[in-house]
Amino acid sequence: MIQKNWSPLLFTFLWAVLVAFAIAYRPALPVDETRYLAVAWEMWLDGDYIVPHLNGETYSHKPPLLFWLMNAGWAVFGMNEWWPPLVAPLFGLACLFLTRSMAQKLWPDEPMIADLSPIVLLGAAFWTIFTTVTMFDMLVAACTLWALYGVLVAWRDGGGKGWVYFGLAIGLGILAKGPVILLQVLPVALLAPVWDREGLVKQQYGAWKAWYGRIVLGILGGAVIGLAWAVPAGIYGGEEYRNAIFWGQTAGRVVESFAHARPWWWYLAVIGPLLLPWAIWPTMWRSAWRSVGTLWSESASRFCILWFVPIFFAFSLISGKQLHYLLPIFPASAFLMSRWLWQSDLSDSRLGRLLPAGFFAVLGMVVVAVPYLPLKKLPDWVGYLPTYWMGLTVLVALYLLVRPLKSVVQSVVGLTVLMSTFVVTLHLALAPYLYEEFDLHELSNKIKTFQDRGDDVAFVGKYHGTFQFLGRLEKPVQELATSRSGYSIDEWVGAHPNSVVLTLWKRDAPDHPAVKHVENFRGGHFILFDTRLLEGDLSLLDRRGK
Repeated sequence: MIQKNWSPLLFTFLWAVLVAFAIAYRPALPVDETRYLAVAWEMWLDGDYIVPHLNGETYSHKPPLLFWLMNAGWAVFGMNEWWPPLVAPLFGLACLFLTRSMAQKLWPDEPMIADLSPIVLLGAAFWTIFTTVTMFDMLVAACTLWALYGVLVAWRDGGGKGWVYFGLAIGLGILAKGPVILLQVLPVALLAPVWDREGLVKQQYGAWKAWYGRIVLGILGGAVIGLAWAVPAGIYGGEEYRNAIFWGQTAGRVVESFAHARPWWWYLAVIGPLLLPWAIWPTMWRSAWRSVGTLWSESASRFCILWFVPIFFAFSLISGKQLHYLLPIFPASAFLMSRWLWQSDLSDSRLGRLLPAGFFAVLGMVVVAVPYLPLKKLPDWVGYLPTYWMGLTVLVALYLLVRPLKSVVQSVVGLTVLMSTFVVTLHLALAPYLYEEFDLHELSNKIKTFQDRGDDVAFVGKYHGTFQFLGRLEKPVQELATSRSGYSIDEWVGAHPNSVVLTLWKRDAPDHPAVKHVENFRGGHFILFDTRLLEGDLSLLDRRGK
């Protein structure tokens, strides 16, 4: 039984280790993770599960699925800080199981490809790191895989079950991150005439018209699920919120790309490092070369190519680019690499593993040595990092170099374990820095103390809800001196004599009795001023970026 299920047991164990160390040794990172926690906290605090809010205002940037799931966990386990960072990784685990299930449908006569695919996926640096991060894209990835698994079930087995999966997954994908789920799943579903070389669609449905009709029904079913939330949310949230969730965010990201604008070739430039260690494993390249001639000859490989390439090309044309946008299509690359490795019938050797294992061995040794090298201009915090933890990565890498592994499967497992070890030891090595520079619990609790005694709290600059959940704040924090706030510093302080103001300095905090708390943050300092002690000198509050 254990031998039969070695793959799910292995990737579940590695996933559990990665997530456990991430939760234990990495605080919630501003601004994204703390912002999502803040929205979930305000949903819990106000009991409004229809319209999400951030700092007392409607939050239209993301649909509510992630926030609902965080609140569901709190309802079961009570208010805690360990459940929210577990939600997105749980979808990452679901992705690994769905990857295995999809490979079983793509290559029903090659069970080893199904066993290898989730191991290869988890071993890619991009996936290994992002499987521990609280972001919406892992939810989208799981919904994408479930929808495409439904397509494969419908293609391979016929019937209606696959289309039920397809519609439900689209609906949940809309609730996770909006209509972008359609971009992830429709290209390969619509291109079925290109990848269905066996002609199974006509055998199962009689005509392509029936296939496309079911796609339309699945989309409509998913839309109904999404609209079941969006319509009442649009009614209760008001006109501005309604326009944002139905049009503004999606159109803005695609057409105007108001954030993260990068050149069209940016994804091509970064895809190599994202695929470490596979991108520098000679055996992978040898197996890919051997498989080139047969790559377009089978339905399964065509499915993967027509899944990955159109979406990669589409995202490259959209100027707004972030690495995590590619998460939902990465399983396609894992399928292809697993197919290459297994069907090429190549063996691996110490020499074949020399480049990837040697790379991580050298990288680990460099990280271990950095605090002890006479390098100039290193930040002070480098000196107290426990980089010796990276020695575990070096040991695993050396083990792969000296131990004779019997098969390419063992090499895949070894390199995935190596990548997992690297990410775990990186968390251990960086933990003091992350908690020193990013853990804002103490400052958040200080803000909570001032709010509880009746003081008003303001923040100079754009406020992302950073302190709301960490301090369990029950009142908004007012933005000052921004175009959207409508308040200047002088006006607000004059109207709120009992107040404290938080600002971010890029240099050391002043020696002034009004300074009530100083917190390190990304090379600068959050400074909390008691305005009653400023004696009219409000110039201290406007030091952003100076």
